[in-house]
Amino acid sequence: MNIEKPILAYRDEAARLVKFRKKYQISQKELATVLGTKQPYISRTEKGENPLTFQHLRVLRKKYNLNINWYCTGVGTMISGDEDKSTVMSDLNTIKKDYEDLSKLYDDLKRVVYKLVRDVYDTEK
Repeated sequence: MNIEKPILAYRDEAARLVKFRKKYQISQKELATVLGTKQPYISRTEKGENPLTFQHLRVLRKKYNLNINWYCTGVGTMISGDEDKSTVMSDLNTIKKDYEDLSKLYDDLKRVVYKLVRDVYDTEK
């Protein structure tokens, strides 16, 4: 019987888990205890062989304020908090500026269209 090693489908998440664990200076065994699992599971997870379960992520979110979006996608900051709020505020300011710019362009376009319509009707008379 030939057993193949699993494909490292969770490589990025694995790297982020290692980074998270090192930030808090906790061992694989300590992390396993926090998550209610065994150290070999954490080792396999850090090798990219399996993902953390959603329940595990919820525990890390509650205990360490882990940003689950960061863990899953790499987007945002590792720890949820003020950094995320500043990012949201920055995004809102960008959206507001884009809206103001688009509103101005819309008004300009509207004036051009009205002028074209007037010019067309004036030439038909």
